[in-house]
Amino acid sequence: MGNIYLCFVWHMHQPFYKDLMRNEYQLPWTRMHALKDYYGMVQVLEEFPEVHQTFNLVPSMLAQIEEYAAGQAADPFLRLALKPAEELSEEEQAFVLKYFFQAHPSRMIRRYRRYGELYDGWMAADRNAKRARHFFSASALRDLQVLSQLAWFDEEFQANDGEVRELLAKGRGYSLSDQALMGKKQLEIIRCVPPAYQRFAGAGQIEVSPTPYYHPILPLLCDSNIASEAHPYVPLPNRFQYPNDARHQLERSREYMQGMFGQAPVGLWPSEGSVSDEVLGIAAELGFQWTATDNQVLTRTLERTADCHETYRPYVWRRDGREIQMIFRDHYLSDLVGFVYSRMNPHDAAAHFLGRIRENCQPLLNSGRDALVPVILDGENAWEHYEMNGRTFLRELYRRISQDPQVHALTVSEALARVEPDPLGHIFPGSWINANFDIWIGAEEDN
Repeated sequence: MGNIYLCFVWHMHQPFYKDLMRNEYQLPWTRMHALKDYYGMVQVLEEFPEVHQTFNLVPSMLAQIEEYAAGQAADPFLRLALKPAEELSEEEQAFVLKYFFQAHPSRMIRRYRRYGELYDGWMAADRNAKRARHFFSASALRDLQVLSQLAWFDEEFQANDGEVRELLAKGRGYSLSDQALMGKKQLEIIRCVPPAYQRFAGAGQIEVSPTPYYHPILPLLCDSNIASEAHPYVPLPNRFQYPNDARHQLERSREYMQGMFGQAPVGLWPSEGSVSDEVLGIAAELGFQWTATDNQVLTRTLERTADCHETYRPYVWRRDGREIQMIFRDHYLSDLVGFVYSRMNPHDAAAHFLGRIRENCQPLLNSGRDALVPVILDGENAWEHYEMNGRTFLRELYRRISQDPQVHALTVSEALARVEPDPLGHIFPGSWINANFDIWIGAEEDN
C-alpha cells in the first residue's frame, strides 16, 4: 500500500497598508492578525513534531510586522485603542464605535460577555454614534477599547500568559493601567512572530515560501493581454508589459527572505496562485525550484478534468531550457477547511477531512502509487469563524494525522523529494480564482 503525503501550505498575507506620505498605517489588519494568527498557527506544531508544513509569508507583510515589533509603526486604530477614553473627542468616539466591533459576532464578540453587551448597545442604537453616547460612558468606551483588542489575542497567550489571563478574567471596568498593559502585551505578542517562524524553519518542521514582495499579480504585470487567453474577448485596458518589474518583485522577495531566514527560499506561492509560462520562466531563472496553483488551472492545462489521479501528483514544467516543479491544490478540500468546517463539530470535521483524503487516494494507492495531496489556503481569515480560533479543529486534525501510519504531513520540498514528477510543457494562464484573472481585470473600473 502506498503513502499519502499531505502538504499543507498556509498562505499568510496582508496588503502593505502604510501611507508613506503620512508614515502611518491606514488599516490595522496586519497587526490584528499578528496578534491572533501568525504566531499560534506555527507554535501549535510544537505539540505535533511529526506534522510538517509549509507557510507562505508575504515579504511586505513581514516588513510591517517587524516595524510594529520595533515599536515604530503607528495606526489610528491602535492610537485610539490606547488613548484614555475620557480624552476622546466626539469624532474619535464615533471612530471607536464604528470600527471596534469589526469581529465575528458569535465567535469573537459574544465569547466575552462584556464585549457582547457593548455590541448589543451599539446595535440597539442602530449603529448611530450620537445615539450610542447615551449608553457609552467613558468606562464603557474603555471596556470597548480593551476588549476589542483582547478578542484578537492569540489562544496561546490567552491560555498561558498570566497577565493576559488576568485582563480577560477581569472582564469589565478596565482601568487606565489595564489599557496600558493591553498595549504592552500587543508588542510582546507581535515580537514573538518572526522568531517563531525562524525557530521552526531552523528545526526543519516547516518550510517557508514567499510571494512576490508586494503581492502583485505577476502574469498581468508581465503582460496584461494574457487575461484574454484565460477569458477570450474580455475587455482590456491599453496593453501593460513590465516583466522586469515582475522580476524585481521576485528578486526583492528572495533577498528579504534570505535576510530573515538565513537562506534563499526554494518555493514560491505566486500571488493569488497566478501563473503563466512567462512567470514560471522568470521564477525558474531566479532559482525557485517549486511553485503552486489551483487544480482548476491544471484542468485547463490538461484540457480535461483534473481528478485525483492528476491532482495528487507533482509536475515539472520545462520550457526553453528552464524548469520548475509544480503542485496543484485540491480546490475542494482546501475550501472545506476555509469555508465549511467552521460550522461543524471540530472532531467530526477532522474525521471528515481525513476520510475524504483516504477515499480520494484509494485508487492511486491501489495502483501502487504514492499520493501527494496539496491543501493550500488562506492561513488567517478562516479562523475567526471557528470555535477557539480554529485551535480545537487543528489540534484534533494534527493528532489524527500523527497517529495514522499511512498519512505523512510534509513540507512541499520533502514531498517533492519522494514522488517522481510528470512533465508539463505549458501552463494555462490563470489564478486560483476560476482559473482566470477576472477579479483584477476586465471590469470597467478595474481597467
